[in-house]
Amino acid sequence: MNEKGQVRDVYDAVADPTRRKLLRMLSDVEELPLHEITVHFQMGRTAVSKHLAILKDADLVIARKVGRETRYRLNATPLKEIKDWVSFYEGFWKERIIKLNLILEEQKMKPDVSLDFQFTNSIEQVWNALTDPDTLAKWIWKNDFKPIVGHKFQFRAEPNEWWDGIVDCEVLEVDEPHTLSYTWLSAGESTTITWTLKKGSDGTIHLHLDQTGFSEETKARQGAIEGAKYAWTNMGAQLGKVLAEQ
Repeated sequence: MNEKGQVRDVYDAVADPTRRKLLRMLSDVEELPLHEITVHFQMGRTAVSKHLAILKDADLVIARKVGRETRYRLNATPLKEIKDWVSFYEGFWKERIIKLNLILEEQKMKPDVSLDFQFTNSIEQVWNALTDPDTLAKWIWKNDFKPIVGHKFQFRAEPNEWWDGIVDCEVLEVDEPHTLSYTWLSAGESTTITWTLKKGSDGTIHLHLDQTGFSEETKARQGAIEGAKYAWTNMGAQLGKVLAEQ
């Protein structure tokens, strides 16, 4: 019992690092006398005894007299209260970490650039505009594209003082006439372009563009992603003009 005649709170008892060391020490043995415990601390027997008394008040140690010496052993049962308390918050944080990871995965999967275009042409005509090198050159740039998975090709634009005008690509997916995907490596930035085509109930062809994989540095650079959106929007408008001529 403590000075108020009440059982000491187990949390208060284990709050002190010296008392936690005492519990750890007693957990490795069946029983220890006071003099053997004291040699492990830079304090006298009286100070160690006070710490043991606090642990005894919390029912964390059991003391017994053997002649003139007091021997101590661990009673771990009250620690279950702490274990249960900690377990609740472990579950609390585990659940939130799982939710955080899901949010991060969703953000990772979310495209950096996402645009939609609509055309009144047939789906075959739109697909051809995405895959025929000569037609591609009319609304993107000159190229040596082939709709074959694994094919490596380039888009070649007019170079300027900031850019060599070269985009290195590799075809990743070809599902005619619904999905086309290829890498897009330019100026050290590697992303993925994915075109998705769907025919609406009114016959309109819905063309969706996703560009994913921009580096965090690029995302943080003001105007970089908006610049990419602007460029693809202009190219989409040019595609519309090309298709309108067919």
